[in-house]
Amino acid sequence: MRTWIDIDLDALKANYRTACSLTTATVTCVLKANAYGHGAVRIAQALREAGCESFAVSCGREALALRHAGIRGEILVMAPAETEELSALCKADVTLTACGTDDLLAAEAAAASCETAVRVHLKFDTGFHRLGFPAEQNTVREICAVLPGLKHVTVQGIYSHLGLVNRERDVTQHAKLCAVRDWFAEAKCPIPETHLCDSIGLVRYPDWHMSRCRVGAMLFGVRPSGSDNMPFECRETLSLRAKVTRVHTAEPDSVIGYDETPVDKPVRVATIAAGYGDGYPRRLSNGRGQVLIRGKRAPVIGLVCMDQLMVDVSDIPDCQAGDTATLLGGGISYAEMADWAQTNRNECLTILSGRPVRVYHERGRVVTVLDSMLNSREDF
Repeated sequence: MRTWIDIDLDALKANYRTACSLTTATVTCVLKANAYGHGAVRIAQALREAGCESFAVSCGREALALRHAGIRGEILVMAPAETEELSALCKADVTLTACGTDDLLAAEAAAASCETAVRVHLKFDTGFHRLGFPAEQNTVREICAVLPGLKHVTVQGIYSHLGLVNRERDVTQHAKLCAVRDWFAEAKCPIPETHLCDSIGLVRYPDWHMSRCRVGAMLFGVRPSGSDNMPFECRETLSLRAKVTRVHTAEPDSVIGYDETPVDKPVRVATIAAGYGDGYPRRLSNGRGQVLIRGKRAPVIGLVCMDQLMVDVSDIPDCQAGDTATLLGGGISYAEMADWAQTNRNECLTILSGRPVRVYHERGRVVTVLDSMLNSREDF
């Protein structure tokens, strides 16, 4: 393989068990964006083996992809689904999100046409200003007026999403969601579930766990911010690797790459078979990023290309074509790359494209090789 991603299923399962140990609520594993770049189907299978029965995704297609692969258990779509997808989602027993009464009515129509029932969670905007019903008592009254006419829809939960800017705002959001829950109860329309916390909320607000915590980034080794001094382990699960395809010397007055980066002394240049088309950020050009080769760091030189990048291996004299370069993970931490790229750790994972082959490891051996471009999978 020229470019691949090693994925540690033991670390994934350990992180899931850690999340479960921090709460008595249900841990819903969030597998949006291809499970943060890890491959949603294979990750769901591993989490099922670890005991997970509840998943969440961002859109209907992500949910259907899991169902088509045979993934059982609850799958919550955390945004309103496209109208064209609703019938398929109802037939697949996927749990929907409604952010307005129109969403409820559309879910009812789709479920009725399929002669089935569908579960729905109501999302409320408590101050994040992204999606959701207004967190107002009049809105609750309007919903309660609609519910008796829904014969195929069961409202299973209400939820919101924390902004996590500061505790004061989070407290306000929590209070608003609790008020929504209480207004439903006062209107004689009690809702079984209420949930608010993600990975950060799981560790930051243990009294707010309610019925479930939606844990995503923490599963993949993105330690929740503010938890560095807490006594639990969060293991990184992914390493992006690629082959060195060429090593040569650029003489003084040479220029390297698209921006013609000049060199004023002899430089040993290694070309690596990965670029921003694989998910390595172009922002890491010209020395901002580094890779690991033979246990030593080599800075990126020149611009990161779509399919390749070059690094300075002058201090790694034994580097040669065929060597493996580690670009992320395995010594280049998520946090370090995020700092270099001036982004967050989640983006460093989710921008990884479908081109690198995913290689899954468990108990010290390769258990699955997944090539999404060739739609091929080998299990060992």
